[in-house]
Amino acid sequence: MTRERHISSLVVHSHPDKVPSIVEILGSIEGAEVHGGEEAGKLIVTLETETENQVVERINAIQLLDGVLAATLVFHHFEPVSERE
Repeated sequence: MTRERHISSLVVHSHPDKVPSIVEILGSIEGAEVHGGEEAGKLIVTLETETENQVVERINAIQLLDGVLAATLVFHHFEPVSERE
């Protein structure tokens, strides 16, 4: 089976008073990184995963967080990982 690398970006629309706790939780999710948007409650998040299934699992987990109004996939790219990496 060929290994893959999946890069995805999301916009996570959050209730304003829950943003700090959501950012903290997102920081604990493997492969997730917040890149801004805290002031507006619309977080820009990237995910780096090994499988498409992991992308879906993480988006579902994010959507279930307390204070998250919506998590929308904006971009998804994948490519094979060479054996040297």
